[in-house]
Amino acid sequence: MILDRGAQLTVFEIDSAYCDWLNEYLRGREICVLEGDVMKNWRAQRDKHKIDRILGNLPYNVASATISALIENRCLTPINIFVVQEEMCERIISKPGLKTYSSFSVLCQTGAIINDIGRLSPGSFYPRPRVNSRMILMRPAEPYGRIEDPAQFRLLVRTSFSSRRKILSNCLDRLDSLTKFPTKESVKEAFHAEKINLRQRPEAISPGQWVTLSNRIAKS
Repeated sequence: MILDRGAQLTVFEIDSAYCDWLNEYLRGREICVLEGDVMKNWRAQRDKHKIDRILGNLPYNVASATISALIENRCLTPINIFVVQEEMCERIISKPGLKTYSSFSVLCQTGAIINDIGRLSPGSFYPRPRVNSRMILMRPAEPYGRIEDPAQFRLLVRTSFSSRRKILSNCLDRLDSLTKFPTKESVKEAFHAEKINLRQRPEAISPGQWVTLSNRIAKS
């Protein structure tokens, strides 16, 4: 259907036999079938082609790594549509305080506007999976404001979430050992300035609070 609309497609397929079949079946169409792992090859193809949208049915074991890489490298296109397992979708759009809320949730929600388009039942696929899937639309954006130091922001969030169920004050020692951060006291002052209680757990902090906290630390 996409090809029938005149689109030019570049697709990745890791199965060499299936690549051969696709190339033969789609001979003469505006499609480039690349054999290999998308996680290892997407950067080179991005630099070769002008890409205006990304579409993908992402297996659970690579979905978070793929989406994280696109966000972190600022490679989301204006339109990005992914089909992911329902459990993965819940992690992406999760809210503070929920069990599914994680550093990945924060990364996604601070780097994109996300719309949950809807559920796809197992009957929508062949072979039929045992789980439900959801389709999501992601558009690149900074809905909570500009992040002054993206690398430091990611390190702050991931380090804080690395020991779930521990309170934020226990994270300060780990942050203090990282060269990208100022002194423990400076980080502690930033938490207090943002009125974030160090007795809270990281999963209680909203994406917007992580952004403002990170920006304050970056300026200290």
